[in-house]
Amino acid sequence: MKFPVGLRINAEVNNVTKLGIFVTLPHHHHGLIHHKDFGERWNNMKDNFDKGQEVRVVVINNQNGKLALSLSHVNDPSLVDPTNQFNDNNKFAETLTKLVSQADKEIKQLQEKN
Repeated sequence: MKFPVGLRINAEVNNVTKLGIFVTLPHHHHGLIHHKDFGERWNNMKDNFDKGQEVRVVVINNQNGKLALSLSHVNDPSLVDPTNQFNDNNKFAETLTKLVSQADKEIKQLQEKN
């Protein structure tokens, strides 16, 4: 499995150390959420994570198979998820238009039945 920068993915916490949080990703890949991802909050935050806990992370670097991950940047719009089918705003608008049209038809049919 490839892990491109920007990919959002679920991971399982393996270990919490002074360095950060080590996690397992799908297909037995491993990554690190470095303590700097939490800034000055690290000492308070590290106790909030337990082995086996599932967390949502984003790939911020993939160099030589070493995955740098982030929790704090999961919602960062500048990290575009290459697997997101709605990256293209036109595709999103087309899909939304179709859904609205289908909903309108369904509502009309329900109103006609009553």
